[in-house]
Amino acid sequence: MTPRPFYRSRLFWLGLPGLVFLLWGWWLSTGHWSGAGFAEPRAWGLGQIGGEVYGVWDAGGGPEWRNFNGGHRKVGAEDIAVVKRDWAEAEEMGEGFRYVFIPYYWPVLAYTATWLLTLAWWQRHKTRLLKLHTAP
Repeated sequence: MTPRPFYRSRLFWLGLPGLVFLLWGWWLSTGHWSGAGFAEPRAWGLGQIGGEVYGVWDAGGGPEWRNFNGGHRKVGAEDIAVVKRDWAEAEEMGEGFRYVFIPYYWPVLAYTATWLLTLAWWQRHKTRLLKLHTAP
């Protein structure tokens, strides 16, 4: 008896929506800004803009929970450049403001690699179990 093909696995079909969601987010982020976080007096947040994922935090303290905000809007290339310039200037002031931009393909690749490696491991595990139970 042989194991079922990978595309018949529930793990394959459960992982596919996650990949589609990430690819949709990547496509959406190329011309839009989406994010959620905390505003003044300390900046904390996560979002996506210009084909990248970003994280912003203030090393000087925690967020003010009553100042939570989020949004989504269309942006142009000049808006993205302004955000990056402003954040670079704020970080250079040395007041604890930090940020990181990650190209969107890294989360997509990390998710896909983890999903496919887990799927391969599961298929191999099932094959071993099948051989154990069908051995004479």
